[in-house]
Amino acid sequence: MVLGNSVYAFDEETGRVGHGLSGSRAMRALIDLNPFLAELSPGTRQELAAMMSTRSSTRGAQLRGSVSSVVHLVLSGCVYEESTYGEDTTVRIHGTGSVLGVAEIFNEDLHSPTARCLNNTLSLAIPAMRMRSIIEHNGAIATALGKVLADQLVIGERIYNRHCLPPEGRLAGLFVHLLDRCAVPSATYGRMVEGPSQSDLAAALSVSRATIENALKTLRELNLVTTGYRQYRFPDERELALFGRVRTPSETVTGSAEVQY
Repeated sequence: MVLGNSVYAFDEETGRVGHGLSGSRAMRALIDLNPFLAELSPGTRQELAAMMSTRSSTRGAQLRGSVSSVVHLVLSGCVYEESTYGEDTTVRIHGTGSVLGVAEIFNEDLHSPTARCLNNTLSLAIPAMRMRSIIEHNGAIATALGKVLADQLVIGERIYNRHCLPPEGRLAGLFVHLLDRCAVPSATYGRMVEGPSQSDLAAALSVSRATIENALKTLRELNLVTTGYRQYRFPDERELALFGRVRTPSETVTGSAEVQY
């Protein structure tokens, strides 16, 4: 299980997260467990990773700008991406397995979204032009990138665009998604979401900050979330998923789960 910039052992019977790997072992595990890279054969995976440079960024750092030509493969962390089309702005929060700039790989005429880190983020970076050259000669990588793009479109519909649900239901669904992609260790419940502000969550769901404040109040009253400064902890992830009407990832830290140090 990837939590923050580390890889942890997970016991499904006890719900406990064991000791994390560190150093080069953690980096290899992050590459092998990355959802995008896992679609590739071991040889192709290592070859592609070797062509990319490692970027370690802190909260607030800008990964991509409006004229960026660099593609980032997120190994761990939480990234706020903002796309502008005329007067409309779309916000997505990305995590492990996301490829920032994947659409521009296939269409270089697209306007590049801006992206900034919401917490410590580890990524592999490569110029978009070089990635285009790579997929021209490697169909497996092109197919894997296509799956990433399709996944982002599906997430947009299943997580961000569920306007028929009340705000607290939409927010619960977003939290489940962020736990799957952006979780960091928590001594209380095994893992938590850290980084997004209430304003970030409001922008992602296209609602006001006051709406998010009220939604959080409802989730707190239902004992589905406890909050701190840019931190969100979840006493029962399965109940959170049921309330948000989304599927729960198979490996879920719930209830009384603890991190073993």
